[in-house]
Amino acid sequence: MAPSDSAAPLPPAALAAFLRGCERRGAVFAELQCGDADRGDVALAAALRAFRSKAAALPMADWPARFWSLLSATPQLRTDGPNARWPGAFAALARPAPADRAALLLRLAGGLQEAEAADVLGLDGAAYRDALARACPRDSLGHPDAAAWRVLADAIQQHLRELPADRLATLARLREEALAGTRLPPAVVAQAVEPAATPAPHRWPWVLLAAVVLAAAAGAALWAWRGPGLPSSPLPQALPTDEPGVAMLPPDPEIASVELPPAEAPAARAEPMTAPEAHPDFLLLADADDEARAREADFLAWYVAGAGATSAATTDAGDPDATR
Repeated sequence: MAPSDSAAPLPPAALAAFLRGCERRGAVFAELQCGDADRGDVALAAALRAFRSKAAALPMADWPARFWSLLSATPQLRTDGPNARWPGAFAALARPAPADRAALLLRLAGGLQEAEAADVLGLDGAAYRDALARACPRDSLGHPDAAAWRVLADAIQQHLRELPADRLATLARLREEALAGTRLPPAVVAQAVEPAATPAPHRWPWVLLAAVVLAAAAGAALWAWRGPGLPSSPLPQALPTDEPGVAMLPPDPEIASVELPPAEAPAARAEPMTAPEAHPDFLLLADADDEARAREADFLAWYVAGAGATSAATTDAGDPDATR
């Protein structure tokens, strides 16, 4: 049975946010591309549904290019509609061919860079620049008109900012319908539902066998823990009663206790405080002056030895007979 709308999985928040960010630019692009807002909304709704079904298999970095590729390829935008019109500041859009107009509107309405727009249309850089040049507004002499380009770009940006509330509500409805209208593929749904729907009674013997093995392992572990040296006490049996199917609780088991032997005297006890006189260097520590001299004994010995050698050298230098 096909799942109902209420059972459809909720769309990811990232996908909903992406479509919300693209819907306004996509609507203006579609409207100006075909010259008809209603026809453009039909193309936008088809692109939203198609993108929703393909987004899960794409990295998020590829989402913008795929969305604009799907929107540009819709049949409603590849030709001018029967009610196409570009009034006022949009009059310059009536002259270019639909393919060249799409190259222009991907920049001005879609906000794409040149390389991104070329990738969306499947063109290389040179071919895209040629299409952009053909769609650029021209003056009376046929030359590119920079002032008319700025007027057209400003008019498109103003149209993006000033979409009426009813048009925004329509775009929100198209987005929500696209998000809620997709389903999981039938194979995926059947695979997810089948394990829960098919009972498996043949698994019970394996469950019982596993329970028996676990009980045997628990009994062996209990026997090993008790050890062979300890006498095994018989399990208390329930006492029978007169009422059928009812048994009295067994009496409390007898617990044997064994007193521990008296503790032996400790080999040594730690004194709470050791007397200073017991220290092996008590006399040295008691005399601060002697301790200081003792710590400088090496230096004093070196000094005395050096002073004697210096005195002998001085005496030899002052006695002329000492060198003869």
